[in-house]
Amino acid sequence: MNDYYLTIDAGTSGGKAVIGNEKGEIVGYAKSKWAHLYRIPEDLAPYGHEFDPNQFWSILINTIQDAINSAQIDPSQIIAISATSQRQGCVFLDEHGKELYAGPNRDVRGLEVDTEEFMDNDEVYDITGRGLPFIFPLARLVWFQENEEEIYEKIKHLLTIDGWVNFHLTGQFAIDETGAAETLLYDITKKKWSEKILDEFEIPYEILPKKMEFGELIGNILPDIAKKLELKEQTPIFIGCADSQASLIGCGAINQGSLGVVAGSTMPIYFVIDSPIMDPERKVWTNPFLGKWVIESNAGTAGDAHQWFVESFLEKLGVKEPYNRFEELVNSQVPGAGGVQADIGPQIFNAQNMLRIPTGGFIFSPIAYMLEGNLDISAFARSVVENLSFSVRANMEQILKVADSPLESVYVVGGLARSKAFNQILADVIQSDVHVYVPEGASVAGFISGMIGTERFKTVDEAVSQLVEKKDIYSPNEDNGAEYDNLFSQWLELYEKSREED
Repeated sequence: MNDYYLTIDAGTSGGKAVIGNEKGEIVGYAKSKWAHLYRIPEDLAPYGHEFDPNQFWSILINTIQDAINSAQIDPSQIIAISATSQRQGCVFLDEHGKELYAGPNRDVRGLEVDTEEFMDNDEVYDITGRGLPFIFPLARLVWFQENEEEIYEKIKHLLTIDGWVNFHLTGQFAIDETGAAETLLYDITKKKWSEKILDEFEIPYEILPKKMEFGELIGNILPDIAKKLELKEQTPIFIGCADSQASLIGCGAINQGSLGVVAGSTMPIYFVIDSPIMDPERKVWTNPFLGKWVIESNAGTAGDAHQWFVESFLEKLGVKEPYNRFEELVNSQVPGAGGVQADIGPQIFNAQNMLRIPTGGFIFSPIAYMLEGNLDISAFARSVVENLSFSVRANMEQILKVADSPLESVYVVGGLARSKAFNQILADVIQSDVHVYVPEGASVAGFISGMIGTERFKTVDEAVSQLVEKKDIYSPNEDNGAEYDNLFSQWLELYEKSREED
């Protein structure tokens, strides 16, 4: 009988269950949306978001069953399970393991508290490598301290969402270092919970889960879950990592000098470094990662902008195979999109200014187009992709300035990696080869966690070298290099002008 590995992915928009074989190939897949589960308490609008943990868990169980059915395997052939999840989401439990609060990453009730009453934000950044505090679990704990003291006093466990999934599977409280960093309670240089932050914010150390290494055994599956899913009673559960970092593993961006573009709904960008480096301007983040670190910037809305254009224009016009048609439209245009510039979502990340939402749109000269008669949808389609590519370049340059280290290779992973037009234009804009891998990079990382845990591989490097299959390499068109340098400068000028303070 063949062995199989299961990854459970509790993402921002929905849950996925993915089954892989010994080669890391996906053989079973299921996805469910849970946007309808997110609710905004009336007294917390528009900042607060919560979800029903019972419904959330029920959807995940059903999704796992659907994935097993799609794989057409005997569930007992699954020999290892790992989980990943959206970052910054968290769940608070009482002493009996009952959920007191379950919040997704979009819960920003922390805006209603002043964390600087406890500790200077810059000092928090220098310890944790990230800020502003309002999006992290730390600020939510402070909110409960100040607004729901009765609930706060009952909090005995803080878990990330994947940690909460693992708790449901095993009854154990665990976290990996990428998840720990997202709590804003973790010293990323010392690689341990920050005593200073815990003391200053008066947070009890006892609520924190046990920190474990990627691929380490959390425990065996609980009998009732095993029975419900028809799994072996002793099926082991291994610790994974946060979803964006998991995508880096799944595409092979794990070595010093690797730049990973996680092109999903949003587009975090990571550069792997061997020692922790903090941005003196505190614009980008630094995260622990597999015994190394990564500098993180974020290009903002990416796949969502692409989807918006395709579905709002092509799909509503009744275009058949609208995503394929979008590719054709983009490729029918020349660099510069005939003068059309887009500013519809992507950003240059600045952790010190995360609240301002600028206006955006398309910029072009309507008179010239009307006279020449060549204003059509293809120019706007290409401007969308060039906008995405320019934002990657801007964030990449911001990272490399902080890292002061040479770029060795560029990897793209995520749903937007399906767009060949994006991959090629990105290569042209940054004038570097772009290595494109499977969209389900985070799921592959889950398989690797299970394979390390079951001792099929000794290290992540060994597993990646054996399992992560290179799909395509997009090489830059050198003839476009100088032109895209000029176009990027124009885009940057437009970007900065639109964000000038009034």
